[in-house]
Amino acid sequence: MARQTGRVGGLDGVRALCALAVAGVHTSFAAGVMGAYTAPPGNEALATLLAGLRPLALGPFFVLSGMLLYRPFARWTLGGGSRPRVGPFLAKRLARLWPAYALLAVVCVFLLNFDAVDGPWYVLRPLLMLQVYDYTWIAGMDPAWTVPAEMQYYLALPPLAVLMHWLARRTDDLAARVRRMMVPLVVLTVGSAVWTWWIHRPEMGVYPEQYWWPLAVGGAFALGMAMAIWQVMAELRPGRPPLPLRLAGRHPLWLWAGALVIYAVNCTQPFGRRGYGDYEGVGLALTQYGLLLLFSYLVVMPLSVPGSRSRVMDAVVGNPVARYLGRISYGIYLWHFAVMYFWFETGSVFGTEPGLMNQLRGTIGFGELMTAVLVGSVLAATVSHYAVERPVVNAVARWAARREGARPKGPRPGPVPERDAYTVAGPR
Repeated sequence: MARQTGRVGGLDGVRALCALAVAGVHTSFAAGVMGAYTAPPGNEALATLLAGLRPLALGPFFVLSGMLLYRPFARWTLGGGSRPRVGPFLAKRLARLWPAYALLAVVCVFLLNFDAVDGPWYVLRPLLMLQVYDYTWIAGMDPAWTVPAEMQYYLALPPLAVLMHWLARRTDDLAARVRRMMVPLVVLTVGSAVWTWWIHRPEMGVYPEQYWWPLAVGGAFALGMAMAIWQVMAELRPGRPPLPLRLAGRHPLWLWAGALVIYAVNCTQPFGRRGYGDYEGVGLALTQYGLLLLFSYLVVMPLSVPGSRSRVMDAVVGNPVARYLGRISYGIYLWHFAVMYFWFETGSVFGTEPGLMNQLRGTIGFGELMTAVLVGSVLAATVSHYAVERPVVNAVARWAARREGARPKGPRPGPVPERDAYTVAGPR
């Protein structure tokens, strides 16, 4: 059990690497390393390596959310027992996402964008996570569009789980149940691909308003839910795990090697320009959609299989530094863009309107800016984690535990070894 807890704790390390990768990609663009439209790359080799992480680094976040959050619902459908309570589920998800996000919104609105405030709605819009629908640019919150996307998938998960349960309950055969449960996930994955094609058509222009809507990341969330189904199957049939889990458990490093191949392919930017951060055309966008799903699966699956062992993986994502950065990775992701604006000294607090990143890029070198982003975002994330996020999450968890404790216990599902080994990592 101790070994399993450590390995699953490596999922925190994956979050850390992904958050740092996203910060590195954005910083390289701001520093002029990555090319953009008419501006060539400032350092072609580094730009190629960092552009290859775009957008792959986002995928594991959504896969992990779908996998970890859907597992209790998958147990309900496949193993019996009571349906997870929706109220405590949503309360815990809101507690996990909103306080840190709201803190970022308040800081960015009043310190960087205060001169743009034209009424209460300007302040309320980001706090309600609605700025993505009329796309209102708020300096410092540039990458935070993914938080409303994540929250909306949290809201969609319980009704989607009920639909999958309704489809599966018509048969007692476990394999048939799983096949029926996969149907909505396939539809969501295909629908997200169609949406990706639609928003990247030339007639839509560059970064259309619909780009920020949550539909394009549905495939990654659905993939995580599918992985949760396989894991519950393995719990209910300990001697016969599904093929994807068997392969990942026996050859975990092969999957990571495959992820490196996917990354190398994306570095070439198929149908795009190597080393550039342009808005993707249809060919590149659809290619990256498929590569993102493959990359995320290959990275996450080996770490989520009970009993798999790899010293290399433990060293990379299971070490204390990676796991700590993983615990605060949400804050790193939230704050890294705001730190850049403060370091550029642009915004209301500096007596100016915040400059567009296209105007600011290249005025500070990559080494200086990356150092500022790393130090500043880690410090901001640490303060946010311990002063805001953790107290709220713990308080809501205690409330949810009391609500769950008052609920009559239903029949427990079949054998579920290593259940705690999954839940300790917890969705971040």
